[in-house]
Amino acid sequence: SSAFVPAPIAPARMPVRPAPARSAVLLSSQSREGILSPAVRAAKAVLGDERLNKLRGAVIAKHTQFIQNFVSAPPTPASEALARKLFQLADKNRDGQLQRDEVRAALLALGFTHLDDDKVDAIMARADADANGSLDFDEFLAEAPKTLKPNLVKLAKRNGNDLGLLV
Repeated sequence: SSAFVPAPIAPARMPVRPAPARSAVLLSSQSREGILSPAVRAAKAVLGDERLNKLRGAVIAKHTQFIQNFVSAPPTPASEALARKLFQLADKNRDGQLQRDEVRAALLALGFTHLDDDKVDAIMARADADANGSLDFDEFLAEAPKTLKPNLVKLAKRNGNDLGLLV
């Protein structure tokens, strides 16, 4: 009893371009390789550079607007409760005030590594309405949108770059 075994079929060969070297360093265009870079390259091959850049620009603009609207939304009981929880988490010594080092640590925990000491000092000076060197909850609540709005947008851009969305 013989069994029929079909001959193996060779897969179709598509021309393949060599993949760019993967690296964690910035490329010449200041864009990073990341986990989503292959998908972006595929979209670029289908859409072309111009259409992809227009699409990317539109998505970035919508995302930026969403962040700005979210941060600028009128306060609600839920947003105030969230702000109070963030304040409590930042208030490491539990004295009901945020000192400069606590503000700095909270900003770093949020991923705002681009804020150097001078920028943290400027945030403190702007927020400290009673000039006592620390922020109470009301000062924190008034300052949070002013600090969050531009810095969340910067963080989103950096995260998108780190994921490879800007290649």
